[in-house]
Amino acid sequence: MMTTRGSPRLNLLKEVVERHRASPPTGSVEKRRRGSPKEDRAQWNASLEKDLVDLLRQHATPEHKGQNGWSSEAWNKIVKKFHQKNPYARYKKKKIQQKEKELKREYKMIKEIRKQSGVSWDDRQCKILADPPLWKNIIISHPKAGKFKTKGFPLFDALGELHDGQTVEGTYNFTSIKSSQYSTQAQLENLG
Repeated sequence: MMTTRGSPRLNLLKEVVERHRASPPTGSVEKRRRGSPKEDRAQWNASLEKDLVDLLRQHATPEHKGQNGWSSEAWNKIVKKFHQKNPYARYKKKKIQQKEKELKREYKMIKEIRKQSGVSWDDRQCKILADPPLWKNIIISHPKAGKFKTKGFPLFDALGELHDGQTVEGTYNFTSIKSSQYSTQAQLENLG
């Protein structure tokens, strides 16, 4: 490389340009493998979340949804309709599915928090109300709940309609032994 004369600032700029040319491009192999930060983060807003939940509710039929969630065909329809309604939001199916899981987790968390003594719910703002010491306890038991200290969750009721009764929760979960007793009784009678 030939050294040129010039001001120290010019030489420094040339040095920076040379280093930049020698370094790998910003879209290096590792970044391309993981995706760029802009691709990794879907910029969701309340309107997009509501549109997604509305579509999920439309497809919450036995034809589209089983015990383990929506069928692949249903997801394809949901994604297609989501893109038709929001053409500027070009999220892949996986990102939309991740958002559904996130909303479900948030719903379950808020539902648990609302059961705690001293916690109330503001229906107008769709927001958890609790005193500061209680919020400290809530955040200890639910670290991701901190954002709901000041932010509402207007999708709570819609997600409740979507998920309640669909997931086993333990409160009223029991196993019946009557049928197995009956079948044992019938087997004994058939032997005798």
